[in-house]
Amino acid sequence: MEVYAVYSWVVKRGRGEEFVAAWQNFAKWIVKQEGSTGSTRLFRNTLDLAHYMSVDVWKEGKASETIRTGVEFGRQYYKLQQLTDNFSSWSFKLEAEQQP
Repeated sequence: MEVYAVYSWVVKRGRGEEFVAAWQNFAKWIVKQEGSTGSTRLFRNTLDLAHYMSVDVWKEGKASETIRTGVEFGRQYYKLQQLTDNFSSWSFKLEAEQQP
């Protein structure tokens, strides 16, 4: 069952472009990890331009947790942390979906 790792980032004032570039480097690394479906996306809040959300898709929860507790994830995350004031993360599984 796929698991969605959802991250909330509040970026320091004036650091948005730098954050996006750093996130793109992080994303290149994350999608290459074992268990990743190769999908990650970054979203920006249209009402609060300092707030970003990203979503990674994993084949199963154990792979996501293994990566997120690893040393290299910490190194990668540290680069983003320097550009943010606040960070939160959660894991979700899809409960329902509606498509045309």
